[in-house]
Amino acid sequence: MSPKPIAVLMGLVLAAGLAGSALAQVDLRALRERDQSLQQQDIARQDLLADQRQRTAAQARYEAQLALRPLSSAPTEPSALGELKLRPTVPATPPRGPDASDQAAEAARLDQLMDQRLSESNARLRAITPAH
Repeated sequence: MSPKPIAVLMGLVLAAGLAGSALAQVDLRALRERDQSLQQQDIARQDLLADQRQRTAAQARYEAQLALRPLSSAPTEPSALGELKLRPTVPATPPRGPDASDQAAEAARLDQLMDQRLSESNARLRAITPAH
């Protein structure tokens, strides 16, 4: 007695499904390994950049120390610098802001401009004739 074609077909579908899931697991493993490799490369790149930043900062500190060394060894006593002269100070006057009369004049000017624009707009609206 030969197996029925439907049973054979179902067996093939089941085998294909199992093989597909096994292949999917292999693909997931490959993806996981690839992601781990990429993550390790990224960590190594970040470590390299951190080392470069540290070297750059150390170089900048060294150059600053070289530049500041002559300043720290320079004489700082007033007798060595000569006579000290201070610039005359400017009398402190507060900056002039708008006072009440300036603000009232500005408000009146703005009201006048607004009334003028409103009358121009009303004239344009009156000039529009409805279509028949």
